[in-house]
Amino acid sequence: MHLDFIKTPFTNNPSMQKYSGDLINKLPSSKYIKEKINQLSLRESELYGETELFQKLQLLEKVSTLLEMKKFETLKDLSTEIEEDIAVMHKGKLEAISFCFPSGWIPTKVLGQDFAFLHEPVADNDLLIKSSQKLSKYMCNHTIQRWVWNVTTIESLSNHPSINRPELTSFDDLYFRLETQISAPVDEDTSLFLVLVEVFPLNEVWNTSILKSINSMSESVLEYKNLIEIKKYLNSLKF
Repeated sequence: MHLDFIKTPFTNNPSMQKYSGDLINKLPSSKYIKEKINQLSLRESELYGETELFQKLQLLEKVSTLLEMKKFETLKDLSTEIEEDIAVMHKGKLEAISFCFPSGWIPTKVLGQDFAFLHEPVADNDLLIKSSQKLSKYMCNHTIQRWVWNVTTIESLSNHPSINRPELTSFDDLYFRLETQISAPVDEDTSLFLVLVEVFPLNEVWNTSILKSINSMSESVLEYKNLIEIKKYLNSLKF
């Protein structure tokens, strides 16, 4: 795995690159599909929702066309056919979402909110908030890709707030969580947001660049990412 996206010093500022590849995995893993269906059966009202505007504007049909998929009744139905979590922004607001593998938040609680509101909980978010309007417009005109990563003791794809966070007792308790995020224009006012979540045992992908980046994080970022204890532990080891 390439780790070029891991930067030192670490920053939460918007960092992305133009993208021209496939928007979704054309051959989705049955593991992802089964786990998505499982998560939706457990907490559908928290993971999936659509606004009346999303339905009125028939944005689901446009999204299906963009992804070269058949027509679906709901975004939830579409989302259980692909590996990626999916959301739709229209005129800067979240109008539909089906996120089965959220990272510490409840997706439907932000339905109908704008880009700035969505990123309000993020630590060191000043530049991200200030550029929210520009980013929303940019996402309606360009296909872009970015990566968000973390180290955690949670092995599951979902990091829903209700999921127990196991104790850290050894290096083998740690996992590298990676979100590959792609945004693509649907029309001049609408963008599609896709997130592929992957979780690897940290010992399989370990590189000292991970620790260097963690050591460069502010206290607020460490707290936001639940990395305070993990940082201390990693620095106690000899690599």
